[in-house]
Amino acid sequence: LIGIIVFNLLLWLVSSLIAFLSSPGSYGNAVEALWRTGITWMLDPGFYDPDGNVVVKVLSITVIITSMISFSGGIIAYVANTFSSIVEKSEKGSGKLYIYDHILILNWNSKALELIADYLYDEDVTNVVVLSSCEKLEVEKLVKRKLYDMGKDKAGHLNVIVRQGDVFSKSDLSDVCIDKASSIIILSPSDDNREIDALDMSVIKNLMLVVNCESSKDPVIIVEAKKEETVELVKEKIAKNTNRIDRIIPIQPDEMMGRLIAQTIIYPEVNSAYQELFSFKGAEFYIAPEGSIGDYMKENNYSIPLFNRNGVMYILSDSEKNLQVKRPIPISDYRKVEVGEYQTYREKNIIVFGQNSKLKYIEDSIRLFEKDSNSKVNITLVGANDADTINKSVKDIKKIDSILILSDDNISKEDYDSDVLLTLLMIQDIAKLHHADIIIELLDPKNYDIAQNYNIRNTIISNKYVSRIMTQLSKSSKLYNLFIELLTYDDNEGEDATYELYSFDVIDFFKGKNPEPFNSASELINSCYFSSSGEYTVIGYVSKGITRIFKGDLDTPEEIAFSPEDKVLVVCK
Repeated sequence: LIGIIVFNLLLWLVSSLIAFLSSPGSYGNAVEALWRTGITWMLDPGFYDPDGNVVVKVLSITVIITSMISFSGGIIAYVANTFSSIVEKSEKGSGKLYIYDHILILNWNSKALELIADYLYDEDVTNVVVLSSCEKLEVEKLVKRKLYDMGKDKAGHLNVIVRQGDVFSKSDLSDVCIDKASSIIILSPSDDNREIDALDMSVIKNLMLVVNCESSKDPVIIVEAKKEETVELVKEKIAKNTNRIDRIIPIQPDEMMGRLIAQTIIYPEVNSAYQELFSFKGAEFYIAPEGSIGDYMKENNYSIPLFNRNGVMYILSDSEKNLQVKRPIPISDYRKVEVGEYQTYREKNIIVFGQNSKLKYIEDSIRLFEKDSNSKVNITLVGANDADTINKSVKDIKKIDSILILSDDNISKEDYDSDVLLTLLMIQDIAKLHHADIIIELLDPKNYDIAQNYNIRNTIISNKYVSRIMTQLSKSSKLYNLFIELLTYDDNEGEDATYELYSFDVIDFFKGKNPEPFNSASELINSCYFSSSGEYTVIGYVSKGITRIFKGDLDTPEEIAFSPEDKVLVVCK
């Protein structure tokens, strides 16, 4: 570019000087010649004075042709070359991006695809940038395939940019505009649980670098950790020391999924409810300033208030804009019903096949549930899936209520879920004999279709759940405490007790009676809430195997009639 400019400056000066010297009477002085000859011929090629002498005529034609080639052509070539360079850098995944308010994902593992896919259902325009050491073209191929499978027509508001680089390079982080990111998600660089210590150390190093990068956004930073010690280290040493306790959120997938699996064993219907609640698709959780739950419920007909915690009210709705929609006149009365939890002693027998990092959290949650309820849960662990071991383990058990098959997470990614599928085939006769529910855990979503049609009651895809939780937190970090509370059974009472999601039998919840039909979702919600003095918030129900979470206009007239086999989805302590 500089060469083009210098050449054309010289062309201008030399041609103007020659014109002045060859026809001095035509120009008052050299300065006038500069503006009337060379520059005019260069900038306005259509200007040609046939009255000049031969030298001026030849010179003007020469300058016009030369400048068209050197100036106009040179500039066009330069712009084209610059554009080609930008495209080439983009294809190679290098060069500086110019983007802001984006979701930045560092590293790549099996959770990343599901994480990106869930943003398809976010009502906001979302820009996602991925930086990892993986081959750019391979990652792009996976993303395109996933989005295609989800429905290309839905991807208009989701933009995904993939960059190949070093997540420990400040230069590479700068190129993906880490300083302008609204949220940063640091994934474990591998799915291989055989290298837990090394993986967590890598994540910690990555986090230490990220918090030292200047940022104008104060982003939410979500960190995937394999060990409890890593979670505590992030909270106590990094988040506190950088005054980002509310902005740095360490996620331990094994703990969260272990607790969710435990709830699914005890209340099978909550799995389908959580699949919607932990996603942008359908009803989801929002926050608002702490306030009166009862007043909010009377005034708002497009959202359901759940409970207050630490100055925040948690609300269920299908859109953020619906949080502000109010009835013209607040509800002043409600239908009185008798509701409450079933208190008769219950015993449940569970067989667990397989073992992984989630098992201890499953057992812990079940023991806490026993303390919190009038129940006893017997757990039998079966470590192998060969026929002899299975038969010996279950032959003395008179009744089996649920069979849980865990996926081994201590193997290579290519072998994920193979043990689950084999065990699923082996226990079909046992499940039929005892009329037991089958619950399986899968790590790879691609294996979901393979496992169907084998009498499965619930399929829990761990990586998909964790990814959805991360997407929710990337948009609202204050939801973290809500997720932890909903998934954690406790034996506290009174104000210290936590809220969880339960699925109660209709007959049990309504104190042995099948209630008269309700005329709208809001009538059901308000009747149960105010009749129980705010103890029970109904958010939906399960009828004939179909789960419905209430959303939209709750006042829409409809008959909600329950059968004795139906379940009511309730948030309560």
